[in-house]
Amino acid sequence: MQQTPTILVAPLNWGLGHATRCIPIINNLLARGCKVIIASSARPYHLLKKSFRNWSIFTFPTTK
Repeated sequence: MQQTPTILVAPLNWGLGHATRCIPIINNLLARGCKVIIASSARPYHLLKKSFRNWSIFTFPTTK
């Protein structure tokens, strides 16, 4: 019996480029049957929340 991989995708708040490049990666992982957990903060969080409306996306605090 093969287990379904669980993958955490958590782009940091270093600009939206990290988050936008994660969107096709997340879609590819989902298409392959992986369980994907998404976490982010600030602007990347809002972008990912908009892109994956039906998903729970976790937020974490940013540090400066």
